[in-house]
Amino acid sequence: MPTDIEQEVLSQEEALTLATRRLDIDALDRIYADDILMTGVLGETCGKAFLIDEAKRGVAHRESAVAAGKHFEGSYEKEDLKIVLFGDTAVTSYRFVVKMKGPGVDVHRRYRTTNLWAKRNGSWQVMAAHTAFVLDPKQVASLEKEAASSAGTA
Repeated sequence: MPTDIEQEVLSQEEALTLATRRLDIDALDRIYADDILMTGVLGETCGKAFLIDEAKRGVAHRESAVAAGKHFEGSYEKEDLKIVLFGDTAVTSYRFVVKMKGPGVDVHRRYRTTNLWAKRNGSWQVMAAHTAFVLDPKQVASLEKEAASSAGTA
């Protein structure tokens, strides 16, 4: 049975999931710490301003698609959520799957994210995060083949 602190953090993870799905700028602004350090899938780092701007671009894309009469179906689902507690700090890790389908778009991507949550002034916020691509078996095989061929030429 989850402890009270685990329940608090899990509740915040659910709030983050909903805010991400909806591109809820106000909720994301509350959840992400002002001094968050985010490492993205390509190894780049960014802060809160970039994350909020990215969400705003997503909102603009959605509104533009609706205005143009384009219909997109999408989903954002978390799975395999794990949590480790350290007092007023917690680390969560989960896999998430993003799907989007519509005119000229067919995306299905899997990622793994680790969030560092800290309780500040009575509220839990994400202080740091790292997201990585999760490769499917075909992608892994391709990379292994590439590595083997590179090793043979070294």
